[in-house]
Amino acid sequence: MTANRFGGGWTSDKLAALKDYLQFYCLALSRQPYRLIYIDAFAGTGRCRIKSAAGGEKEIDGSARIALDCSPGFRDYKFIEPKRKHIRELEELKAAHPKGAQVSIAKGTAQDLLPMVLLGRDWSKFRGVLFLDPFGLQCDYGLLKQIAETKALDVFFLVSLSGLYRQAAVRESGIDEGKANKLTSFLGTTDWRDAIYSPPTQGDLFGEQPRERERGWQAILQFTTERLRGLFPYVADPVKLGSANNAPLFALYFAVANDSPQALALAKRVSTDILSKIR
Repeated sequence: MTANRFGGGWTSDKLAALKDYLQFYCLALSRQPYRLIYIDAFAGTGRCRIKSAAGGEKEIDGSARIALDCSPGFRDYKFIEPKRKHIRELEELKAAHPKGAQVSIAKGTAQDLLPMVLLGRDWSKFRGVLFLDPFGLQCDYGLLKQIAETKALDVFFLVSLSGLYRQAAVRESGIDEGKANKLTSFLGTTDWRDAIYSPPTQGDLFGEQPRERERGWQAILQFTTERLRGLFPYVADPVKLGSANNAPLFALYFAVANDSPQALALAKRVSTDILSKIR
């Protein structure tokens, strides 16, 4: 199997958190009257090649293999992947794995195919875990709203903070229409303008006051968290991952769509423990 090249030490941390939670989840719900499903919307190949702390690279299990190896496991596995080469690798994994008959693989983007997966089930009979691990800002707010409306999925969602602050120029006037549309699509509102931009303390020579944001990531992260908490009954504090120029590259979110008090309390307790290992 070919390993897709992706990430560094933080990738290993992210996947370790996913593995721990899947193990807990399958065991906790093993006697519940639900059909358990795992959905991987950016499935890759099942193997990852990451930078090693000792130098060079190493291969580790990717999310698809981690989910399949989880015991007692899920009833259904849905892998979504747009790259033909990765699809071939996933087909090989499916053919070789003991749980291969329970695997369904779809070629396409999460934005196009995940809505059909979500609409094609009676979620009163299902419970599951969704892993959203995009390279950029491919998952818009409308898709996240659909996920929340299932009231059945626990979600690990990797947000590209670097993608967000690349779109949001320090000076608001530097945001072109394409970047503005991308931010609005991802955050589901134009309120991001007022949330992260404020007038400078002094105007320019013509008396105008162009709005600017702080040269950092905190306001963008805070607003993203607020928007997700407007959708899901529970969203854990994000875990910041990776670093470049003293700024985190990603934020790993854990969210629960099930609004049952018992489910929320259990998921909150266990996810807090798991995520604390990588803070």
